[in-house]
Amino acid sequence: MQTTHLTHQRHVVIPKTICDAYHLNIGQELEIELTPQGILLKPKTSLPKTKLADVAGCLAYQGKTKTIEEMNEAIQEGVITLWGLNDSH
Repeated sequence: MQTTHLTHQRHVVIPKTICDAYHLNIGQELEIELTPQGILLKPKTSLPKTKLADVAGCLAYQGKTKTIEEMNEAIQEGVITLWGLNDSH
């Protein structure tokens, strides 16, 4: 187990071996969380910025337009299948 110290400015030094192991870089944001075991530091994960045009291609549908009723029926069938329900409930 490695140890570190808290400075007068309340900064904590993370040993290089741990930074290397977790690919932490200088200036990287970390999330801090209180847990029953103590303080948890973890890299802040952020999703890359995207534009609608970057992902809209996955929305393309090549078929007959569905009505709201058809979509609701398909959703209901999916829920019944997913949850193992049948019409008798």
